[in-house]
Amino acid sequence: MKMLLPLLALVLLGGCSAYAGTPAAPAQTSAKQQNGQCFLAANVSGFRQGPDDTIIVNTNSRDYYELKTLGYCASRLDFENRIALRARTGGFICTGTDAEITIPDAVGPTYCPVRANRKLTPDEVTALRATKK
Repeated sequence: MKMLLPLLALVLLGGCSAYAGTPAAPAQTSAKQQNGQCFLAANVSGFRQGPDDTIIVNTNSRDYYELKTLGYCASRLDFENRIALRARTGGFICTGTDAEITIPDAVGPTYCPVRANRKLTPDEVTALRATKK
């Protein structure tokens, strides 16, 4: 009986836990992620300067995303041949605040916060490819 009481107490305490007895939850996906508005930072294969304060990144042969950043960052891309795109939360970039662009410089890197992003439509991608430099 003495051995049964501690075991019973553990079982009862385990039943009170918020996590006990619940299966592992599947990975939660946001509505943007389900609609294809998210991309993995590691999948970026190219970039170019867009109009005004935008940078357009290519994640594969057909998907392009427009990243809005601060003006001084987008204008510096004319002089740089590489950038680094870092996801702040995991690997997916779904909203503007999920990413940061780093532009290397002789005196140190420039960090550019991304304030918004969106996936380009197929018509916009066709127009973009037509103006490819």
